Amino acid sequence: MKHTQNLLILFVIILLSNCSEKEVAQTDKVVKENDFLELSENQLATLNIKFAKADQKQIVENVYLNGKVKSLPNLSATVSSNIDGKVDKIFVVEGNIVRKGQALMTLTSMELIELQNDYMTAESETDFSIIELDRQKELIKSNVGALVNLQTAEAKYNASLSREKTLKAKLDLLGVNTANLQDPKNANVVSAVTIASPIDGYIIKLPVSVGVLASTQSVLAEIVNVNELHAEIYVYDKDIDLVEEGQTVEIDFINHSFETVKGTVKNISRSIDPETKAIEVHVTFNPPKGALVLPGMSVRAIVLNKDNDVTAHAVPLAAVLQEEDNYFVFGTDSEAGSGKLRIRKYKVNLGDKDENFTEIVFPNTMPANLTIAQNNVAALEMQRKQMSGTGL
Repeated sequence: MKHTQNLLILFVIILLSNCSEKEVAQTDKVVKENDFLELSENQLATLNIKFAKADQKQIVENVYLNGKVKSLPNLSATVSSNIDGKVDKIFVVEGNIVRKGQALMTLTSMELIELQNDYMTAESETDFSIIELDRQKELIKSNVGALVNLQTAEAKYNASLSREKTLKAKLDLLGVNTANLQDPKNANVVSAVTIASPIDGYIIKLPVSVGVLASTQSVLAEIVNVNELHAEIYVYDKDIDLVEEGQTVEIDFINHSFETVKGTVKNISRSIDPETKAIEVHVTFNPPKGALVLPGMSVRAIVLNKDNDVTAHAVPLAAVLQEEDNYFVFGTDSEAGSGKLRIRKYKVNLGDKDENFTEIVFPNTMPANLTIAQNNVAALEMQRKQMSGTGL
């Protein structure tokens, strides 16, 4: 009797075990069968979810680099004087457009007057020394002169001529016409020097006023030509392979509403800045028409991936659902107008991406006639979990 009871208990345990295995298998089957959800087109419209084929696109991955506007070395100027003096008149104000050679201001200078006097003295000494040299040459021809006197006269002539030429070069540099100093009795000695613009451009700084004493080290004005500028952008070593000289990049003025312009990579620094750990890249560009772009403005350079010329299946970024390190899309092979769409969740890998689209790669071949949910994929995932009842 006891043996019969033990057999009955064993039978019940085996039966319950089989039932449990069947329930687990059935649950497994439900989870797999419910790995899709069915939604009507009206429901999708309510959720504002649209489906479309994954187009074949050439995705160009942009690299965004920050930098600042700089003026080109030959198109910016720091104006100073070649002689000490006092600012007498100023003809411009900050913001004025000036042309090369245009007068900016005048400086009166005692040193300039003395320089002209030295020039006239040197010129007179040269005239006298050449007369003495010619006289010594005639004496030598008549065998009444001494060779040492001829050599002395020649040395004095060369020294005075050299001094005259040096002083003339200085006066020419200051804009003084030395032809007006040829006759000491009627010499037109000037007391002021004109400071002229060395380039075309805008006056961006004018740190002087009338009466200020200016030395050769004083900055009288700063001028920049903004018709052509360059941007100094900063590239980290992980992105440097995407940049090369001659490459076209887009310049975006991030703090202004100016239109984006195209520039050209002029040169790439061959060193890494020890503080920023970045490599400086210089991009030349022409500013937008009618926009006043000035040195120091912040810019963003958009560099296109120059090596990517392959098309691939691409979807909007909003079509991708990210769960930790995994990426998914929702797709259906149901035809539009069929009433209900059977939607599945597919795991994908991501390829290149830009601001709007990303490449998607299926572990196997992408199912035929598959259309992809373009947006609101989080809502679809919530619907899937509710309908499966698994919460997974």
